[in-house]
Amino acid sequence: MSTPMFAMICANNVNRSTEAHDHLHAAGLRVCSFGAGNKVRFPGRSLYEPHIYEFYTPYETMYRELKAENESLFRHNGVLAMLERDILTKKAPQRWQDNSVHDLAQLDVVVCFEDRIFDIVLEDLQLRKPHAFHPLHVICLDIKDTPQDAIIGGTLALTLCKKINALTDLELNVPKAIDEFEAECHTKLLYALLYI
Repeated sequence: MSTPMFAMICANNVNRSTEAHDHLHAAGLRVCSFGAGNKVRFPGRSLYEPHIYEFYTPYETMYRELKAENESLFRHNGVLAMLERDILTKKAPQRWQDNSVHDLAQLDVVVCFEDRIFDIVLEDLQLRKPHAFHPLHVICLDIKDTPQDAIIGGTLALTLCKKINALTDLELNVPKAIDEFEAECHTKLLYALLYI
């Protein structure tokens, strides 16, 4: 049996999911990452002025534009540091909903970093016609969308995924790995098993 393929998912695929992607990749696990929002959003000068990009816009492009526009603002709020990391992780943010059923059947475990994203992913999967009835374990590890919290989330995701990666039978034993993780890390996870 090949080692499991993990997918990390947040809203934008620029902070929590890419931080976790980085942690898992560095540990030698098979991993990819996505956003499940409509657009890629960054905080701007105020809550009402976010910077919005389309998914698949290269991180490099966003970095150059935001740096040219207001380097001190985007350095201060952590956006440039996030994008510097993202550039090294992958080319551009990818959107979960754009995957085909065949693409999704290559995944084994999906970790969502927010309850709302967990709900979006479950709804998306339930609306799709299964391709091969491949089991897909969907887990929610709720993490605030800040650079500092994303680092904590990446560490927790790695701890959880290492436990799952060591299992011989995912379908039977993922719930046990989740129970162990919850007891050790004093955190509650949401979990669903779907077939794609």
